[in-house]
Amino acid sequence: MTLSERFVQERGWLRTDHFAVTKSLRSILEASALPVQEQTRLAYIQNKVVIAADEGKWASVPRRYWADKCGGQYKRYVETLSDWGQLEVDPSYRSTGNIKTSYPKSYRVPRSALGDGVCNVSLGRKRFRAPLPDNNPKDDVSRYALKCLSDLTVVKDGDFWLPEDPIHRARVKSHCEHIAFKDFGLTYGTNCKRLFHRVVMTPAEGRRNLKHYCLPLVEYDVKSCHPLLLVTFFDYDGERRRYQDLIATDIYTEIGNAMGVTDRDLVKTDFLRVVNAGWKGPEWLGQQYVFQFFQERFPHFTQSVLSTRTDLALTLQNFEAGLMVQGLGTYCRGAGLFWIPQHDGWISTVSDGEIICGYARKIISGAIDFPPVFTSHPLNAFGSQQ
Repeated sequence: MTLSERFVQERGWLRTDHFAVTKSLRSILEASALPVQEQTRLAYIQNKVVIAADEGKWASVPRRYWADKCGGQYKRYVETLSDWGQLEVDPSYRSTGNIKTSYPKSYRVPRSALGDGVCNVSLGRKRFRAPLPDNNPKDDVSRYALKCLSDLTVVKDGDFWLPEDPIHRARVKSHCEHIAFKDFGLTYGTNCKRLFHRVVMTPAEGRRNLKHYCLPLVEYDVKSCHPLLLVTFFDYDGERRRYQDLIATDIYTEIGNAMGVTDRDLVKTDFLRVVNAGWKGPEWLGQQYVFQFFQERFPHFTQSVLSTRTDLALTLQNFEAGLMVQGLGTYCRGAGLFWIPQHDGWISTVSDGEIICGYARKIISGAIDFPPVFTSHPLNAFGSQQ
């Protein structure tokens, strides 16, 4: 038995597909006499749309995703799902006929099909085909990140864990399978300077399945990173000091307490929605409690920045990437420290992670004139938590 064959044998989870599909499609498949391969291809297509789009919204999917699993006959499966009322194809799509200017078709799952919710469908594989690595490092920092990523492996059957949530379950399984064979999908963002890869895209709780070949892993995070970086946009001294006092606590909890919203995660979502909005009409802003909070306490910032800047999402992401990717990456590469960038944090070993933490504190404090707070937790013992 080769090492590759032993690797797969010790990870039986590789031989089962987990798809997030509508309960109505699951019922159709269960009642059908279709071969497993046919069911797998149909489930694969709907699964891709379910996990790529918000409920009822369109998702652009390049045809190579369909062809990778379904071959040249993928249109037949798309048409079958459409006939069953399980998939819609954007009727406004028009091909440009030019590969350089063309764009992917958009798909969505009809709300009628989603009426009973989403579930998991597990289908065994007759044959396992390992994914091929598709990584695109462009500079010394991304090449070093790929080197560190390549030291990761995925746990064996006894330790492998999947969440109950069907969408997270499908995503964790898919990303872990690719990570196991060094296909990290590493690439810089198209419109931003963030470094993307499958580890950062894996749902946080699923990262417990990852391990270093010989050392325990720890995940580090800059607490409330984007609110922290936002301090640089406060140019009125009195407001800047008050905002620094706010972010020295927990900004999301403080906003929630002041505005009567008890769900911290909801406050975080609404905060980012207001700050990062690409369109900011006065009527819409006036209806947002996060905007009201800032307007009452930071009127100068609200008028000059929050009400008008529609580029804050990209600006903050690039600011973050300059520090957390280029700054930390250059330092870690020079010092030979194990470092996997995670947008506003990183994964490392216990000893290297604390050294990185010290340097991260230095460069962030220097950039914003305010000290950051870091959180950390063991990755393999409890999984990743956000």
